[in-house]
Amino acid sequence: MITTILSIITMKRVKTVFIMLAVVGGVWMYKNWQFQKSENKRQTENVSQLRKYDSLRYANQTYSKQELQEYLAYQRADLQDFLKENKVNSRRIEKIITQKLEYYDTLSRKQDLTPILEAIKNKRDARVPVKDSTDCLIIEGWVVFENDSLKLDITNREFKNITDVVSYWERNKWSFLGIKTRLFGRKKATVIIKDKCGISRTIVIDKRK
Repeated sequence: MITTILSIITMKRVKTVFIMLAVVGGVWMYKNWQFQKSENKRQTENVSQLRKYDSLRYANQTYSKQELQEYLAYQRADLQDFLKENKVNSRRIEKIITQKLEYYDTLSRKQDLTPILEAIKNKRDARVPVKDSTDCLIIEGWVVFENDSLKLDITNREFKNITDVVSYWERNKWSFLGIKTRLFGRKKATVIIKDKCGISRTIVIDKRK
């Protein structure tokens, strides 16, 4: 009888352990499924953002710790060196915002250098101030004729720009009876960038929590 009781107790223990293992295994599988689902969503969104980068001039990426380390090592070695020089541990980075600005000025401007020409003819020294300025860029200096030498001496360069990045949502266009409309269209997040000067492109990299 004692043997029977011990056998029953042992069976109950085995059953309890089996149930506990099943519960732990189920929780682990559920958590792993949630993680994989989150990862797939994150990576899909990263790819989608990069596809829109050329048109929007803006992309938001979310990187894991490993991806962030690889990004700095293989794509932004210059930034990685800068962080090392300033004793910033890359593992403590939470966000990187990179903005690239391209500015071209093709307007033709003329400066009267007749005084310099007269000075050369008369073999005397002369200094004529020159200035090239727009709302974005100011360049100042002197054209100098001295000791039979003609040179351009740039003394000041200034560049000013304001960039506004505005995020908002809008509805996708869809066709109703052959008519394109946004009414009741699916919502999508987007951005618009306003530059005072030139064209800027912005990439925001967040570290995955």
